[in-house]
Amino acid sequence: MPDNPDAQRSCSSSEVPPVSAERKTHTRSLRSYLSTSIRDGHHSDLLLEAELLLLSFATGIQDATTYPDYQCFASNQTGNTVIIAVGLSGIGGDLFSLRTVGVSLGAFVAGCYMMGQIGNLFGPRKRIWLFISNVIQTALVYAAVAIQWSVSSNSESIAMGVIALLAFSSGGQVAMARPLNIPQITTAMATAAYADLLVDPRLHSLHNRQRNRRFLFLVMLATGSFVGAFAHSRVNSAFALLLSAIGKTIVTVLMLFNVSECAEANGQIAAQNSIGRTENRASSTRR
Repeated sequence: MPDNPDAQRSCSSSEVPPVSAERKTHTRSLRSYLSTSIRDGHHSDLLLEAELLLLSFATGIQDATTYPDYQCFASNQTGNTVIIAVGLSGIGGDLFSLRTVGVSLGAFVAGCYMMGQIGNLFGPRKRIWLFISNVIQTALVYAAVAIQWSVSSNSESIAMGVIALLAFSSGGQVAMARPLNIPQITTAMATAAYADLLVDPRLHSLHNRQRNRRFLFLVMLATGSFVGAFAHSRVNSAFALLLSAIGKTIVTVLMLFNVSECAEANGQIAAQNSIGRTENRASSTRR
């Protein structure tokens, strides 16, 4: 007996129900949430400051790990620039590899340029871009951890591979942090923070948020350096880098929860409307 085509169509249509309006609404809401820009450092945002401070801690771990292993830095490109000058002058001897230092500087510049310009296209403070940027940075650090954990050789090619991953990640991190408008927490460079902290005319004021940011940045960078150095000496460099990667993973997740600009604007509008209603009621009462 031949099958009933109408029954087949009815059955197939019942097997694949249409997407509900509620699901579409949730999808649009999620897309809208991810496309909003987060509030920058011109406002008091403890979560954003905590995220940048944790990234500074992770940076300290990385530099304290890469220097004893490869005699160069993943983030401190001032130091790498000086090392290159010393090496090219011929007075460095065998203290370091110019190629490794050059790879670090080049990868940092490439990471800063590429991630910064892509961020400009997306919107550097868009939530989705901040999340993607942090995912990329963190994945590169995990890749460096995997190489160090699985490869026992200390060949120059391995060194350049690890340094390239970490330096590119660091460049992307700095490029991500700059548009957030908290220049006191660069997540990488300490020299300017030391100088700005000490010459601040309001250094001894009781309430000075910029001073507090600089001080905490230096503390977190130094603490990360100590943690990285001890983890490297007591366990190994792969373990130290793993700690850095875990810190960056936490920041990646937290980036999904920062206050958005539109939420703040809506709050201000609601406050203004509330004030307006209060004034109207007071005016009506007087009449």
